[in-house]
Amino acid sequence: IGVTRRQFLNRSAVTLTAFSTATFGAASMVAFLWPTGSSGFVSKINMGKVADLKAAIDGGGGFLYKPEARAWLVAYPAAALQKARGVYSAPELAGMDEGLLALYQKCPHLGCRVPECGTSKWFECPCHGSQYNQAGEKKAGPAPRGMDRFAMEVAGGNFVVNTGSIIPGPPIGTNTTGQEAEGPHCIGAVTEH
Repeated sequence: IGVTRRQFLNRSAVTLTAFSTATFGAASMVAFLWPTGSSGFVSKINMGKVADLKAAIDGGGGFLYKPEARAWLVAYPAAALQKARGVYSAPELAGMDEGLLALYQKCPHLGCRVPECGTSKWFECPCHGSQYNQAGEKKAGPAPRGMDRFAMEVAGGNFVVNTGSIIPGPPIGTNTTGQEAEGPHCIGAVTEH
């Protein structure tokens, strides 16, 4: 045929690589364009009945983590609602009026997942030491604001969190609840940057 063995193998390898790349690209494009439904992160997620969630939060020491929403659920005190109305938007207040608040798990400083501290009853970031009260309002550390939160609503007694609508956290100095640390911090004391 006028083709050496080496040329045949080289052309076969190039053709096979091009075919594999094209197939992978086509499959990726179809997967990208195919609708994925409306469940999971970046959608509205029904967390359950308000009363059940409040009981679970109380049973969890004031904190309830929901991995499907990448969110912390905490109780929001009714006594703090008057101050909250001057700071927070309507999508946030919809949940707070029912006594619940959904906070995004990521620290607004550099995106680390922020765990709860069972002794201080605050959120304390292990990466750079930012600290937030139970309502996600910044108390210390390098974070530029409080913890981000999700738009919330209550429909038919169910608490619904819209993970597709992340609302930036409150500005530094916001303290609607007046909550101070209730015990020792889990993360060492930090200073403002």
